[in-house]
Amino acid sequence: MKEGLVIPAPENVSDEDIKLINKFTKRELKKDEVYVFSMILCDNEIDRDYERFTNESLEKLSNLFVGKTGIFDHDAKSKNQLARIFSCRTESLKKNNSLGEIYSRLLAKAYIPRTKSSEDIILEIDSGIKKEVSIRCLVENNICNICGRNSNSCIHKKGKKYLVDGKEVLCHYILDNPLDAYEWSFVAIPAQVSAGVIKNFSNNKSENCFDIIEKMKSEFNKKGMQDLFRKVQKIENDVKIGQNYVTELRDEVLKYFSFLEPQIENSVIEKMIDSLNFNDLQKLQKIFNGKSFSLVKSQLATENHEDSYRHSEFKI
Repeated sequence: MKEGLVIPAPENVSDEDIKLINKFTKRELKKDEVYVFSMILCDNEIDRDYERFTNESLEKLSNLFVGKTGIFDHDAKSKNQLARIFSCRTESLKKNNSLGEIYSRLLAKAYIPRTKSSEDIILEIDSGIKKEVSIRCLVENNICNICGRNSNSCIHKKGKKYLVDGKEVLCHYILDNPLDAYEWSFVAIPAQVSAGVIKNFSNNKSENCFDIIEKMKSEFNKKGMQDLFRKVQKIENDVKIGQNYVTELRDEVLKYFSFLEPQIENSVIEKMIDSLNFNDLQKLQKIFNGKSFSLVKSQLATENHEDSYRHSEFKI
């Protein structure tokens, strides 16, 4: 979703609530000793980062977030610990997301002990000052919806539209198989411009390099970061040049395939090409370049053939 939000309606502490809360306390608390509120943590919609959780991922997150601590601005210091999630579940609404699927979201309930020091934050929640939240979690895969590959081996660019089966499809990454939920935070402005949801991606261990770059951009004004960031900018520029080259290479191979086999629909050929890596595309380009003259010669040779009408669309 675009940002996680605290649900403004006040919560009455139920018998079930206090029972679940006391699983996390050293002594049994009473209803009047805790403040309870609900939050929407994330959903199955494509966010402004062009990423989305699947329903299965939301279900896994609903288990992983139970017991997780709420802090401020993702600053993981013990003094910033404020609240704890004691209940989390998925919820489906009677509407569809942008993909036509039933809209689902992750709904959590958290508690804050009523103390002298927590009076101000409780008032800020009730008054709507503290309402934006974001989450940190780890997922095993971020899969391209166009080619089905992990983002680290995919040539497609999220946010760009591609022709699939004759229709334009928006490229986005599918966040699959959550491995861990770290924490959730109250934030004044979501740390990422997109969605107010912080997502740490990993193929088991390492963070996604693009997320690291975005974090570095936010640190640009700090001492010692300018030179490093300029180097990163150069790398980003080189990556864009490489991506443009791969796109041109893909389009050229597609053109040759379409010329050789005009009876095959472009959408089928595109699926074949999308499954190829960079080296395969280069090899095909060299093969096709070497045969381009014979293709033209073969085309002219069929001029008087009884089936020449099949090739008339290539005549000038």
